[in-house]
Amino acid sequence: MATKPPSAFLLAARDVDPLSWFTGPYVPLVFAVFVFLYGGLLSVSTWNESDAPGLQLLGVALCTIACLLIQLLTSRRNRFDWQLGVVAVGVGGSGLVVSALGYSQSVFRIDLWWAPFCFALVMACLAPYLAAWRLLSYGFIALATAVPAAFLIVDARVPDWGSVSVFLMIATPVGVGTAATTAFSYSVVHQMLPIVDNRSSAVVSELLELDPADEEAERASLARYTARAVPFLRMIADRGTVVPADRSLAGEIARYLRDDLVSRTDLAWLGLRADDTRVVVIDPERRADALRAPQRTAIRDLVRAVLDDPGTDATTMLIELRAREDGSTAVAITLDTELPEGRRVRHLAPYYFNLRGAVTDMHMGRDGISFSVPPEYH
Repeated sequence: MATKPPSAFLLAARDVDPLSWFTGPYVPLVFAVFVFLYGGLLSVSTWNESDAPGLQLLGVALCTIACLLIQLLTSRRNRFDWQLGVVAVGVGGSGLVVSALGYSQSVFRIDLWWAPFCFALVMACLAPYLAAWRLLSYGFIALATAVPAAFLIVDARVPDWGSVSVFLMIATPVGVGTAATTAFSYSVVHQMLPIVDNRSSAVVSELLELDPADEEAERASLARYTARAVPFLRMIADRGTVVPADRSLAGEIARYLRDDLVSRTDLAWLGLRADDTRVVVIDPERRADALRAPQRTAIRDLVRAVLDDPGTDATTMLIELRAREDGSTAVAITLDTELPEGRRVRHLAPYYFNLRGAVTDMHMGRDGISFSVPPEYH
């Protein structure tokens, strides 16, 4: 029974793309600096407008601490979701209310009030870490608790504005921030889910024309490669940060998988299974893709004739393709055939002459054969 794909509304951005968040781990820290500088500057510049200016500094400190707490929680190995929302609404909302209390006995210009905007920044810190539905929920909680409390405290102290205008000036930054962060989270997850949900069937080449056994072998190889990388990716996702040691390990895994995958998938045009370990192909420029069907067939027949001989040590066969300056492809096939009984005579005449009809500049030696595929054949 097919499972229902996850909804973009239920997943956080870090759930679907843990490694690309270069700035993600530092969003709360950057916002903390901005809240501290913006709130502190406006608090000092409007110092004389409040009967308790110290409460403005306390409010700035609470909003800054809320951002720093979110930074701390998202940097831990354990996953925190509801705790992040509680910190943002509880501690950040307390900063808004404390700042409002500082103006409870003063007449002040609400258009210079720093607290609503800084509280919105605290809520925006949650964008990379919570699902869209959680962001929307905590935004509504903030609009139903801290915002009305601050409004009731300062409404009577803003005589130049009506009550509706005062409420909108306090609630708008939080409402816009909630809508923006929710849309951001949903958009990122919605775009990434098709990539994350892509199955290995899209990776298995349709050009190989494999039989069921070969296709199963290739899928097993893909599963083996995935098993090497998944634990590392899960560790990064759980931790939520990437350290220099992780980058080094990721590079080693990438190089290992690349070398293994290239050496295995290059066997397909020879008609060999993806898990066949008897032959190593070196074709960094993918010259095999440019060969015509007659060239591929001739080379494949010659290789299979050698591999099918039970008396040959085929574990040392090496096939190398290189581009020449004139545009042709140089091919070298070597095989270590030292046997205890001495030199053996191989009857490869049919395959040899078949190959000569498709290539040029052929040379056959005791331990290998080389030839060129002219550029006009590509």
